[in-house]
Amino acid sequence: MTKRRVPASFQDAVATIGGFLTYPVAAEAVGKAERTVRNWSDPDTGALPTIEDAFRLDAAFIAAGGGDPPMLAAYAMRLERASMASAGAAEVAASMKTAVREGNEAVNAMFEALERGGDRLAREVAAREALEAADAFKSAAQKLVSGGGQA
Repeated sequence: MTKRRVPASFQDAVATIGGFLTYPVAAEAVGKAERTVRNWSDPDTGALPTIEDAFRLDAAFIAAGGGDPPMLAAYAMRLERASMASAGAAEVAASMKTAVREGNEAVNAMFEALERGGDRLAREVAAREALEAADAFKSAAQKLVSGGGQA
């Protein structure tokens, strides 16, 4: 049975790394038992890696071609959540509206870039719009998770 994990949590990050590298390889990267690493991915155990172990997991993930470091992303998200004041429902709704607008602009720019074929400027504009949309959706999600919209 798959455990439910809070998205962008440390447990979710360890599960992502363990799923990509395999848990035995992740355990080897930090010099710990496989069971220990699996416990870090289990929200029911309360176990978490040290900062140094998190660094080693991210480094192994990157070295294996995994892309952006999941532990760093979880840490950044948690820090942002802690630094944000709880947003009200109206603020969350406004943020969601902005995200949808940015998303529509990104999709339109991407279609335009496809229609223009090799137009480098159109592709760069589309990429910028897509990144702006991603930031807007991230902001809306963070406001929602930080308690926005609760009565």
